[in-house]
Amino acid sequence: MGEKLDLVNEEMKLFEKLQVLVKEARESIKKHETWGKKQEERYSEMAQSAHDLHMMLKERGYEPKHHRYMYENREVPVENLEFYNHIHPVEDLIAFINDMDANNDPEDSTIGEKFKLKIYTRRWNHYDTYSLTRTVGGWDLEAIATYNSGNCDKKGDPFLYKVLDHDMVSYPYNIGDLLEWIWEKAYEGLEKNDVQKAINELGEWISLCEKNVPRGIFEELL
Repeated sequence: MGEKLDLVNEEMKLFEKLQVLVKEARESIKKHETWGKKQEERYSEMAQSAHDLHMMLKERGYEPKHHRYMYENREVPVENLEFYNHIHPVEDLIAFINDMDANNDPEDSTIGEKFKLKIYTRRWNHYDTYSLTRTVGGWDLEAIATYNSGNCDKKGDPFLYKVLDHDMVSYPYNIGDLLEWIWEKAYEGLEKNDVQKAINELGEWISLCEKNVPRGIFEELL
């Protein structure tokens, strides 16, 4: 836990004001109150107060830090008044003042790490194991055949799909979205063991899909 930031007079007034406004906003959300003039004025006052406090702290050399995803989600620079026109960044600001390490992001620790992806194939009637090395831009896939191996994006394109299609594996259409989600979670600090667990689940999902392909009249097509 980090140190609490000491505030000077005007900063303390704004901080206490923000705590009240956030509490009121949370209670309004909990009660499912209809958005109206009262809520609009509250959020406008909250945004202005948070913006002013942020600028004061920055001028003193204590610029508030937000989570990485907060900067991405707000889609405007932190110096823009609109940045604080939402309850979450204001809560981040309050958390930073109470603990200057509160908004630190976990470190990405799995770049260059190798993971195993096990997938069942009806063609060979057994599991094949592929190697996935996490790279800065995605994954490096290593398959049995070198021509189906190489650098992929975060979704596994192109080589994951090349190797699956080569072995005529039936797989869910959105596996790329899940593989990208795993990559992003690793970027946010998900540890190696947990990344491997997620990849194991992805591999088992693909395998379940492959094992449950319709039989009978479809056999010749598949």
